[in-house]
Amino acid sequence: MPLQGRCVGAGLDRNHHQVTQMYRGNMASTDEKFGLSQWRGEFVDAELEGDFRQHAAESAAHDLRLALWAWIALLILLSALDFSLLGFISSEFFVIAFRVLLIAGLIALIYRSRKNPQLATSGFAVTALEMVGFLSFFLLYFSHPGTIIYTIVISLLMLIAVFVVIPNRVVPATVVALFASIGTLYCAYLLDAAKVTYMYLLAFLSSSCALGYLAARRQHLTQRRQFALLRETEIINRRLNAEIEQRKLLEKELKQQAITDPLTGLYNRRHFESLFDHELRRAARKKSQLCLCLIDLDYFKRVNDQHGHEAGDRVLQHAAKLFVDSLRKTDVVGRIGGEEFVLLLPDSEIDSARLLIERLRHGLAVEHLQIGDVAIGVTATFAVTRVDPEHDTLLTAMRAADKALYEGKAVGRNCVVIAAS
Repeated sequence: MPLQGRCVGAGLDRNHHQVTQMYRGNMASTDEKFGLSQWRGEFVDAELEGDFRQHAAESAAHDLRLALWAWIALLILLSALDFSLLGFISSEFFVIAFRVLLIAGLIALIYRSRKNPQLATSGFAVTALEMVGFLSFFLLYFSHPGTIIYTIVISLLMLIAVFVVIPNRVVPATVVALFASIGTLYCAYLLDAAKVTYMYLLAFLSSSCALGYLAARRQHLTQRRQFALLRETEIINRRLNAEIEQRKLLEKELKQQAITDPLTGLYNRRHFESLFDHELRRAARKKSQLCLCLIDLDYFKRVNDQHGHEAGDRVLQHAAKLFVDSLRKTDVVGRIGGEEFVLLLPDSEIDSARLLIERLRHGLAVEHLQIGDVAIGVTATFAVTRVDPEHDTLLTAMRAADKALYEGKAVGRNCVVIAAS
């Protein structure tokens, strides 16, 4: 039998208020709670950033593979155009070699990203390949000097792709863009580009890098804010689920407290009456026997006076546990007040009930309760009465048992008395 329930609902209203407040955050509060670096476009906390990259890895890897296949197709197309326009020249050899090396690296990254999607979010492999790709474009300035405008346009397009098309982190993408811009300017310087051309090129490259950085930063911040809101929603859901479970537990405890005695965990008088009515109807329907037993602990006041009320509570709990452990699962045990208990024994004839209660009396008498250095002996007087399902009620059965109980006390207590039919 469960003992006194604990009030698990303390503070639930306060927790509910805190959970509700979490819904009222805006984008600024999300940045503040989850620590977003505005210039890097990443979470400040390394563990949280790692969680985001793992969360986004599959999607980023899929987008990366599409971008790399497009890159490979572009390289093949450019090689075909170069060959159709210029034919095969010795300077083309180094460009082709770089492109073959780059395509091999791109295919390797496509293959590896299927097995390890985190490669798409770490940024290292993508950054290295992008730098190799720009090196191949730098060679075009010297192998095909007549196509410098065409090469610059391709470089500007590649700058935009670095930030927008190819998945990468903001800082590595910016490093690649700066590397490409400085390299392009240096190539133009080596080719003695006109001052006006050089200034226009500087302006175009700077604008492309700035716009690309701002677009990539905004995209990465948006993705992480969405992830932060997802995390926040998960936290709210967990708290709400925990609150629901707490309320269910509280409801269960309150129901248990409503039907049980808080000290012993036995059924209280009200619920015992309900169970008695149920068993009475069952016995009438099945034509079975039903017995009721009243129990009164002997000299209980003496225990309280000599050892204190705490010891008296321990005696009551000790007796209740012995009754529950010694009876059948179908038997009903209740406490009706003070040191008085009541038993309901379904499907029991009076003789078998007497034997059962006698064993119960003996077990209680021989099993002393040890409290500190003191062993307290506990005895009780038992009164058993047969219940007639057709004519008796709980009141009439209790009266008969109560009368027998007084007879038992009169003859010396610690005995089992059968009520007269």
